[in-house]
Amino acid sequence: MSMIAAVAVAAAAAGLIGTASVAQRRGSMSVPAFAVGDPRLIGALARSPWWWIGTVASLAGIGLQILALALGPILLVQSVMTTSIVGATLAERLLLRRRTSGVARAGIVLTVAGLCGLLLALAPHAGGGPGPSALTTVGLATIAVVVMATIARWVRRPTRGPRARAIGLALATGLGYGLSAVQLKQVGAQLADGVATPLDHPALYVAVVLGSLAIVLSQHALREGVGVAAVVSVILVVDPVVGLVAGGLWFGDTMTTSPIALVIATVSMAVLLIGMLATQSSPGRSALDANPDGRADLEGDGQLNVSPGLASSRYVIPADVREQDVIVTGIRSRA
Repeated sequence: MSMIAAVAVAAAAAGLIGTASVAQRRGSMSVPAFAVGDPRLIGALARSPWWWIGTVASLAGIGLQILALALGPILLVQSVMTTSIVGATLAERLLLRRRTSGVARAGIVLTVAGLCGLLLALAPHAGGGPGPSALTTVGLATIAVVVMATIARWVRRPTRGPRARAIGLALATGLGYGLSAVQLKQVGAQLADGVATPLDHPALYVAVVLGSLAIVLSQHALREGVGVAAVVSVILVVDPVVGLVAGGLWFGDTMTTSPIALVIATVSMAVLLIGMLATQSSPGRSALDANPDGRADLEGDGQLNVSPGLASSRYVIPADVREQDVIVTGIRSRA
């Protein structure tokens, strides 16, 4: 019964988080560009109502995710969370009015099907382990911060294109979210012993730090002009893989390793990779990518003039987004 409840709660969390990504993306389209990792981006986004709608939905989704992690094994919950790609795609069409190509839709289906097939073939079961020790938790947090900072530094190189930056940042985001989920599962178990119990273990603090870093990186990834589905699909692959490793190492989770299961898992992995490639083969281009001379066309029939200096700052506006008002550093235009 708890497994069914875990799946239901995780599905609700996935829907909220998928929609939150798109709402935050819409809010990010009217703020100036900042360097990757610059916390001033969050201050600018805080003035956007859409960003706040996305943030509230994201926090609600995280709360449900914690509940789901307390009800079921981490790998099961994280696999159900992959369905947030569906919510992101639907919300992207409604809120951003972005048309998803047939290839991209097929890629999304293959990505989710491949990952679900992989997890079903391995059939993970909760083992009731205590989770990583306090020392291990701090060590993991340190390594994760170094890796995320390294990726952030790598994508800041001027030779990196929008897609490379978006995918790199999505990888770092997935790592941060995955390790945050590990800590949140531990916090959920600790709450059973008392509300104050998590305060004596670094898991809660690590979850806050890694989760905050992941949020900042995810906002930069969503602003790179690549479709939300492409970014979210990478995050949704990295996140459960982290859960797979953590579940086996620290929570005593088990999985099927029979020859048939391994064959199905291998095929599912191939399907997953093909789906990721298909999803990213037709990314949404930004207006400035489509018009490198600095003239942005919001809908193909309306124009927004952007100064060369603004274009060089990598401020991006999706070419297929119709906005009522777009304000860019003192430049106002109606779509």
